[in-house]
Amino acid sequence: MVVGFSLWVATAGGSDLPRPYQDALDALRTSNEPSARALAAIAVAHGFRDVPLSDPADVVDALSDAMQADADPTVQAMTAYALCVLRDLRGVPRLIGAIQSTVARGVDPQGRFSDAVPLPVPYLYRALGHAGGREATWFLIEAARTGPVRARVVAIAALGFVLGDGGEVERALTTLSGDPDPTVRNAARYVMSERKPRSGKR
Repeated sequence: MVVGFSLWVATAGGSDLPRPYQDALDALRTSNEPSARALAAIAVAHGFRDVPLSDPADVVDALSDAMQADADPTVQAMTAYALCVLRDLRGVPRLIGAIQSTVARGVDPQGRFSDAVPLPVPYLYRALGHAGGREATWFLIEAARTGPVRARVVAIAALGFVLGDGGEVERALTTLSGDPDPTVRNAARYVMSERKPRSGKR
């Protein structure tokens, strides 16, 4: 596995990153097991108890390098996930592809990504909501409109995390609140009610 310069710098001895982040990025760079590399990327995204990451910029370039350099699709998916959790749009296209892959493989949209990487699939959708931007928002709206109900409600929930959408999400949720399927309809109405109290803070 060829690794970019940013990942090497982030794991070098002179890095100012807290040790748990250095260790996780080192595992992402050096582990022979794809699942271990994928889990390391997730750990960076989720953070470590009582060890704050003062600036996500300290790790996002390293994650992006790993996403581009690693040949394993699961590692690519989880580094893209990590980038989106940290609101870096470089992860969006690859994460959308990973979600589409779970659909093609018949993975339960409310289940886990895989046995080796047991991240809940809804977290992938949620990460797109955190990242925001036109591409992620469009994908979530389309996923909320069509497909199996179990996947649609996951996408609807993720729309609740989208910021700065210019009213596009609200319009989509309003339409979905009248959907013929009661599960979809109720999910849309719930997300709309949750978004409104936060609107003043956005």
